[in-house]
Amino acid sequence: MGITVKNTTPDTAKVTLVGEMMDGKFDAKVMAETDVPYTKYWDNELEQRIIYLNPDPEQLTSIVAALNDGRLSLDALQEFGSSDGGTSELPI
Repeated sequence: MGITVKNTTPDTAKVTLVGEMMDGKFDAKVMAETDVPYTKYWDNELEQRIIYLNPDPEQLTSIVAALNDGRLSLDALQEFGSSDGGTSELPI
């Protein structure tokens, strides 16, 4: 089973910022591409990546849960999304 998530579109330019924390947990926030910080967004962050997906709040919760449960890796998540619109089918 998977979920279908909207990709980023040029007119909205919303992206998902995903952070891996020092304790191995993940967090994410949907924001305008222009709002993505050049520095760490979360204080206890180990790494952050921009994913060109624009999930709704329920989908974002599902993505973070899949990352935290080990059902989805950050590397695999980064394979999804596009800045040209359309959708991505995430395997979660």
